[in-house]
Amino acid sequence: MFKRAVKIVEARMGLLSNNEKLITEPRYFQGQVMESLLTDIHSIEPIPFTENLDSYFVVIDDFNVQPQAKVTEKVCTCTGDFTRYERECSDNRYSLFGNLGLFFKYLLVTLERYHNIYSFHASSMFSPSRNTLLLVVGGAGAGKTVFLLKGLEEDWRIFSTEMTHFRFTDKGYEFYMGSLYDNIRLGNLIYDFPKAHEKLKVEIPPGVTDVWGYKIAIDMRHIAAQPRYLNPRVTVVDARIESGRDTPIVKTITRKEKIVKILFDNATEKLGPTLVFYDVIPVESFDTPELMRKRLQVMTRFVNEVQLNPVKSVLAGAKNCMEGI
Repeated sequence: MFKRAVKIVEARMGLLSNNEKLITEPRYFQGQVMESLLTDIHSIEPIPFTENLDSYFVVIDDFNVQPQAKVTEKVCTCTGDFTRYERECSDNRYSLFGNLGLFFKYLLVTLERYHNIYSFHASSMFSPSRNTLLLVVGGAGAGKTVFLLKGLEEDWRIFSTEMTHFRFTDKGYEFYMGSLYDNIRLGNLIYDFPKAHEKLKVEIPPGVTDVWGYKIAIDMRHIAAQPRYLNPRVTVVDARIESGRDTPIVKTITRKEKIVKILFDNATEKLGPTLVFYDVIPVESFDTPELMRKRLQVMTRFVNEVQLNPVKSVLAGAKNCMEGI
């Protein structure tokens, strides 16, 4: 078996396989491409492989075995003809190590179970002049990237394009940087946010004629915030962007129970649902009643203890998304 170990945020995870290429494939672990883990997380740090890591991800590549995934608290074991699946899969984001795949979900569970670190499906920015972290929560297609591009036209710095990690410590609460690559629709960048386009210095790939139908993974490291923030003020925005909306609708959410639910649902979104990866292998939810109960307690504590600015619900167009925040 080939072995390697990585540290992501604080999670220490071992990877084992009879096929070394599967656990080292550059496009998943290093690439600036749509399916890369780096569009989810900030960095993947190599560490020594030992017998006391937080969790282990085992991949058996064999065309003679039943394709399946077995998950325990400590070990996730996957079997199947993965060499063929990698080649034939319709969308490699839903793969072993794709950014919507199995390893990523197991990482989120490992962070919660062993480090009390919770991961919001949220883009985020930090404003030094305001000492404020802007946390934009929302599901796929909600428009989180639009807020990043609008923020770049002001003094906001990128803290995460996709996942924002958080935990309570003996010093208060701390946020950990997420991904600095983002899959952005070229039309938004070129026509909606030309100033952000200048800052990002993106070159349009040759041969692209439909900029609204084309996405590209963009590197935002040169405009990033600091890797961690201890006890910042936080503005939470529950976002929905609609094309062509000229007048934004901005509401302040005051009921604590509703804010807790928004945060809980968002922190559950990536690890809770079932998954079909490589088009052929269904996997049940990684969530458990114990993890859910603890997550709800933490989100309640978040609302009570974090220095929160008024929480906003925003329905807006691309260019006016920051009005009223």
